[in-house]
Amino acid sequence: MPHQHVPLGLTENGELGPICHYTGKIMTFGEAMVINQHYVCWEYYQKLTGATPSTKITKSNKPFYNK
Repeated sequence: MPHQHVPLGLTENGELGPICHYTGKIMTFGEAMVINQHYVCWEYYQKLTGATPSTKITKSNKPFYNK
């Protein structure tokens, strides 16, 4: 099997998912990023690659549809 080296765990909501190779965080497959055949969490992916989110997060008291 090509993914035998991937450790798996159960997330808080009961989904089966990979465990971050570097931090040990249990993730869903939708959250996981892949680097050199290893699943990593978003925080560690940012640390390794220097990637940043492309959207700005702003604090607002109004919902987005009332702006």
